[in-house]
Amino acid sequence: MANNKRMRLHSNENHTNGNHQMSVDEKILSSDFNYPTQPQTTSNSNTQAYHLSVCGSILYSPPTNSPSDIFTILRHGNFDAFRRSLDIYHNDIIRMRNDHDQTVLHVLVIHAYPYIWVRLLMLRGCDTCAQDNDGYTAAHYAVERDDVEMLKAVTLRIHPQVKPIPEEQIVAIHEQCCRALTIKENNGLTPFMLACQHQSMKCLDYLIEMNINDCHLQDKFGDTCLHYAVGRRNLNLVQKLIQTCKADVNGGEQLRPSTLDVLQHNRAQQKPFDRNLDDEIEQVLLFSKAKNRCSIRRIISKRKDSIENDDSALTKLACLSIDSTSTNEQLETARGHARLATALQAKNDPRGALESFKNAMTCTPDNSLDWATYALQSALIHMMLGENQAALALLHKALHIRTELERTSDQIDQIQRAINQIRPSTF
Repeated sequence: MANNKRMRLHSNENHTNGNHQMSVDEKILSSDFNYPTQPQTTSNSNTQAYHLSVCGSILYSPPTNSPSDIFTILRHGNFDAFRRSLDIYHNDIIRMRNDHDQTVLHVLVIHAYPYIWVRLLMLRGCDTCAQDNDGYTAAHYAVERDDVEMLKAVTLRIHPQVKPIPEEQIVAIHEQCCRALTIKENNGLTPFMLACQHQSMKCLDYLIEMNINDCHLQDKFGDTCLHYAVGRRNLNLVQKLIQTCKADVNGGEQLRPSTLDVLQHNRAQQKPFDRNLDDEIEQVLLFSKAKNRCSIRRIISKRKDSIENDDSALTKLACLSIDSTSTNEQLETARGHARLATALQAKNDPRGALESFKNAMTCTPDNSLDWATYALQSALIHMMLGENQAALALLHKALHIRTELERTSDQIDQIQRAINQIRPSTF
């Protein structure tokens, strides 16, 4: 019996020594932690691998190449587990896609995780040009949020001292990153165009510094970056696109509304006291010779909706429609030119003001009172410049229109005085 007792003690000592020699990882995955010899009546928590429990996952998270596991790890920001998996399964991880067809790089950028992980994935050979279901690359998501530092992370050239990798590999990675900035998402927007749509000024400035200029490109509907800027009523963005990027104010699909059409629709939606910003943008556009193409019309229809008591309720539905340019839009454009002319006169630019008044006359029927008003203003500028013959021709036609449409008015008296002022010096 004493011998049996010594044998049991010796066996226990061997078992204890063996445990001391096992690593922590082996212990967590060993049968001692898994309790495989327990009866079937024990709880499920005792029959599962210990590392799957909350406490076990703190002690050890095994590497995985399961897409669902990797995206769960990233969703919860568990970068220790992510790094452990990336070190072993990086070739699998850089090719993984989630339910939205997004790569791991997409997820890192969307969640604005530390830039070091983005750079690490790039070193591992991830595809920076990969697009998800919306056609977005990682760069698109950085631009959409105006996260210029993240945009730099996915575009800047890797420094050769960061990691001893061949120069040709560094060049290839950088070329792929630059190519990602030319990719269009589902609506046809490059990152540059997306920056304009979302008014991401920091990212836009960075892209311009990279000599990227997509202001001439059209989206799948035929609109350009300048359309977005005008639609957003963003004067600074409009000026940047026109002055820095040399955007064409009459660019875009010719059968769709121009930037001037978009502006006029926007102004009509504002209250009269809130149109100063639209007037400033209008002056910038008209100074660059913007023209009308189509009018944007808001259509409101009524729809019957059923409610709980089966009664019908009328709901107003609004949508936008495009029509050919109407007389009203032309007259509004003429008024815009006149406003620009007045502003140029205040800046002591008579030639510019004269050109704007003539543009206003072009947009107005030449038998209308508005035309006569613009003609009078043009004539007065001609007189100031000493161009009396040109002034006299405009004054006579303006006088004819006025007397045809109204018997007496201050305008008729003003025109007559101007004619009398010119005649003595003419003859």
